[in-house]
Amino acid sequence: MGLFRLTTQLVEQYKRSLKVTEIEEAFDLLIYRPFAFLFVKIVYPTNLTPNQVSTMAMAVGAAGGVLFGFGYYYYLILGACFYFACNVLDCADGQIARLKKTGTKIGRIVDGFIDYVVSSVVYGGIAIGMTRLQLNTDLVLSGNVFDINPYVYIWVLSLLAGLSSAFQAVMLDFYRNKYLEYAYGKFNSLEEEIKEFEEEKIRINQPGAERGFFDNLLISVYLKYTRIQLEIQMKRKKHNPDQTPDSRKYYSKNKVLIHFWSYIGSTTHLTICLICALANKMEFFLLICLLPLNLLMLVLYLIQSRVNKYLT
Repeated sequence: MGLFRLTTQLVEQYKRSLKVTEIEEAFDLLIYRPFAFLFVKIVYPTNLTPNQVSTMAMAVGAAGGVLFGFGYYYYLILGACFYFACNVLDCADGQIARLKKTGTKIGRIVDGFIDYVVSSVVYGGIAIGMTRLQLNTDLVLSGNVFDINPYVYIWVLSLLAGLSSAFQAVMLDFYRNKYLEYAYGKFNSLEEEIKEFEEEKIRINQPGAERGFFDNLLISVYLKYTRIQLEIQMKRKKHNPDQTPDSRKYYSKNKVLIHFWSYIGSTTHLTICLICALANKMEFFLLICLLPLNLLMLVLYLIQSRVNKYLT
């Protein structure tokens, strides 16, 4: 009975450490969050904060990207290990925040900021690594069917794959937030988000308050980004006014579809990157980001548009 009770408690704690299960990325649930939960259980009694874990994730992920830049197989394996650890830590920061109830507004921004920093270093590292191999070993580029300059091919492919991955992640976030808003009522409007962070900026700039240049910079950039989003949203609503769908109807129509959206998320890119690194086929990773995953995104968008017609 003691073992059963302990197992039940661990399962309950693990569930509390997660977001809404339907919006979790599939590979996070299967691989990274269980490892992250083990890490959380180890550090839970310490004073380690979610933001400190986020900073660790950024450092480890950036190191992985730098290792990819050496190009050779040994470094790809090391880079893959670091990149894996990065995502485990990236999952752990939110799990610690939810279990300890110590999440902060800055932490929400930092979490997204880290993803962009690490992704930029990783894609840049892959391009540099492939360039090194091309210089030293005359790398075979299977996707260069038009026989363009190999260095131009490597850098254009890396840039397009990186931009595709970022856009796919944005699309996932958009529909995931819609799902939270319509199915669960858990997502703040952009107006509320702007007001919340404007108040936070005022608070951290009050005399005697803990404040820092980095916090101010992050909030300022986030507010600028969110205001642009709001402006685009208002223009869209002006030309295409829509009605708020019934929550139960939205849930039933989207609970399966939102799962498939998760397969174009950042964790999918990371997992494919790790597999390709272990197989010593980094070009294949870039091609998969650019072609199959963009095709999947297009198919999901067309299906989502059709589903949305039945909800308004």
